[in-house]
Order: sequence, then structure tokens, then C-alpha cells
Amino acid sequence: MSECKHGLKAGCSYCHSHTPTRTARPPAPKRTSRSSRLSEQMNDRMTALKKRLKELRGE
Repeated sequence: MSECKHGLKAGCSYCHSHTPTRTARPPAPKRTSRSSRLSEQMNDRMTALKKRLKELRGE
């Protein structure tokens, strides 16, 4: 091998690597993530708590 542009006599993996061929896969279907579901549950709980506090305070 000849010297690569990075100065290595044997060539580096960036200049002389073989790129593997990728098989085309269809994109995964979109689904709601677990964190968004948990955040929705937390928002519902906080809303219910605030509503109960208002009722208890008589507002």
C-alpha cells in the first residue's frame, strides 16, 4: 500500500477501509415512545392533584 494522506506508510483505516454494502430495510413503523406515554400520565396526575387542591381550598 502507498502512504495515505494521514502520513501512515501502511495506510490508515479511514483512507483504505472497505465500505460494507448495506441492505436496504424498510423504515420501522413510528410508535409513541415510552417516555411520552409516561409524561402524559404524569401530566394527568398533576392536573388531577391541582384540581383536588382547588376543591379543598374552596377556590
